[in-house]
Amino acid sequence: MTVIALPSRAKTASAGLKEPTHLDAVSDPRPGEATVDPHGKGAAREVFEWLRQIARDPALSPLALRVAIEVSQHVDRRKGYAHPSHATLAADLTASRRGIQNALSQLQDHEHLEVQVSRGAGQANRYRLRVRRGARAAK
Repeated sequence: MTVIALPSRAKTASAGLKEPTHLDAVSDPRPGEATVDPHGKGAAREVFEWLRQIARDPALSPLALRVAIEVSQHVDRRKGYAHPSHATLAADLTASRRGIQNALSQLQDHEHLEVQVSRGAGQANRYRLRVRRGARAAK
């Protein structure tokens, strides 16, 4: 399984050049998981493979499928995660906040998504897509 953790770019004080820096992972990578370079050719492919993985999970509700698609569209390639609020997802998908929460829980329970819960009012959770390596082989 691969966690799509896209590294950010930070300006260096000397020469004004950009160097890659790595974000803290939501959780420690498990064996068989890796990060993806957003500037490589594989970043978009990883998102598509994740969406294929989601589509092939018969246990997910229709709302969970819609939420997965929407979350994938919010991934910030520089930061490596998506952070739409529940209210934003609910408004975009014309669903209740509770429905969004249930759908996100389903995605997390089925190990499609890693969630870093943010603390404090007005702070959105961070979501990382988890691609299973076995999903690539199955066509």
